[in-house]
Amino acid sequence: MNKQSLTILAVILAILFLGSLFWGISRNSAAGELTAENTELSGEVSQLAALRATLEAQVDSLGAVYESAVADNESLQGQLTEAQETTKRALYDMRQAQKSRKNDNEVAYKMRVEIEDLINARANLERSVLELEAENQELRKANVVLRQDLSDAKTAAYNFEKKSENLETMAQTMEKQISEMTLGAFKASAIQVDMYSGRKGTKVTADASRVRRMNVSFDLTNVPDKYLGVRPIYLVLTDQSGTPITSENPVRAKAIVNGAEMDLIALEGRDVNVEKNQRISFTHDLDVKLTAGAYRAQIFTDLGSLGAVAVNLR
Repeated sequence: MNKQSLTILAVILAILFLGSLFWGISRNSAAGELTAENTELSGEVSQLAALRATLEAQVDSLGAVYESAVADNESLQGQLTEAQETTKRALYDMRQAQKSRKNDNEVAYKMRVEIEDLINARANLERSVLELEAENQELRKANVVLRQDLSDAKTAAYNFEKKSENLETMAQTMEKQISEMTLGAFKASAIQVDMYSGRKGTKVTADASRVRRMNVSFDLTNVPDKYLGVRPIYLVLTDQSGTPITSENPVRAKAIVNGAEMDLIALEGRDVNVEKNQRISFTHDLDVKLTAGAYRAQIFTDLGSLGAVAVNLR
C-alpha cells in the first residue's frame, strides 16, 4: 500500500469521525428534550469512541507499516537502480563481446584469406623460380652455343677475309694474265656465269653442293678482221689455286700465250665461226661435285686467252 492510499484512508476515517462527532453533538442537543434516548446515544457514543480508538490504533499501525514500506521502497528503488545499472553494464558487455566476436570472426576470415593468398603466391613464386631456373639453364646452353657460333663466325670471318684477300690477289693476277694473254681487241666481254641445280639443271644456285650444270656466255665485239673465221673456243674452269676442274672426257688443247705454247684442260671446246660481233654460249653438265670457294671461268682460243671471270660458291 502506497502513501497516497494511506492518506485517502486517513481522510475517510477523519470524515467519518467528524460525521460521528457532529451526529453525537446533534443528539446531545436533543438530549435535553429526549432523556430516554440520551442513554441509548451515550452507549453509541461509547461504542463510537471505542471504534475511534481502534481506528486510530489501526491508523498508527498503518502509518508504521507505511513508513516501513517507504523505507523498503527506497531500498528496493536503490536495489532496482543498481540492478538496472548492472543490467545495462552486462548488456553493454554482452554487445561488446558480440561485436568483438564478430570482429574476431571477420579478422580470422581475412587472415585465412590472406594466408591462402600467401600460400598461392608462394606456390606461384616457387613455380616461377623453377621456370626461371629451367630458362636460365636453357640460356646457359644457348650462351654456350652462341659462344661457339661466335667463335665459328669469327673463324668464318677470318677465313672469308683470307678468301677475300686471295680473291683480290687472284683478280689482280687474272687482270695481269689477261692483259698479258689477251689479243688486244680480240677479247670476250660481258662474261656471265650461271650455276644450276636440280635434275634438269634449271634452278640458279650458289650452293656448291647442289651445282649440277653451268652456263657461260660472252660477247665478241669489234673483232679485228685477221681473227675472223672458224677458230676453236675453249671453256676452262679452275679453282682458286689454278687447278683445272676436269670432266669424265676432258678436252685437251694448246694455246699460244706470250709466244709460248700452253697446255689446256678444258670442260668444253668447239669450233666457232668468229664474226665481227656475236654472243657465244657454253653449257656444260658437271661430272664432279664442287666445293665451296672461289673459281675462275676462262675463255681461250688457239691464239690465247679471250677473258676470264671469278665465280664464288658457298
